[in-house]
Amino acid sequence: AAVCSFDSKVSVVHDFSSMRDMPDAFFDLKADGMTALNDAVFKASAMLSTRPEKRRAIIVISDGADNISKHSDEKALTAALDVGATIYTVDMSPEDLPRAEKAAMQGALKKFASRTGGTFVAAAGGPAMRDAFRSIVDELGQQYTLVFQPTDAKHDGKFHSIEVRVARGGLTIRTRKGYTAPKDKPAKQQ
Repeated sequence: AAVCSFDSKVSVVHDFSSMRDMPDAFFDLKADGMTALNDAVFKASAMLSTRPEKRRAIIVISDGADNISKHSDEKALTAALDVGATIYTVDMSPEDLPRAEKAAMQGALKKFASRTGGTFVAAAGGPAMRDAFRSIVDELGQQYTLVFQPTDAKHDGKFHSIEVRVARGGLTIRTRKGYTAPKDKPAKQQ
């Protein structure tokens, strides 16, 4: 696992290691200043692209407000999808925010989670934060990975929906909504 922090810029607090416990640096992180959420997801995706592991997850702890990123949410999301990352988001927005503002901030976090097959958790901190992490870690430890390869490999650059169903009851399915096919490059004119 690696740990990054983000405010007006993204910083690597602890690079990848085989440690199973959170590095001490994680517990020293504080929320402060601007929020480059999209840049953080983009950076985490870039870091994951260099890793040999096939199962890739990004856990985002944020209020969901992005007010300074150079990358759009779509560009960050595409980067995560391109490396096969599942994004789990933990909402740390203040409880006393006006409803419309809170919904908008949560919307960004929910979008990252739902589009990548992850989960969104609202946690106000303290025990709720611990429970959110426990839930995410439990889920990561009890997953199956399926690979989908279309038989009609259209190279049209378009989004194609997929649906996953299981016959056995009592299971929760979390998956991407589909995939974006690569686009064929036009033939060069001679």
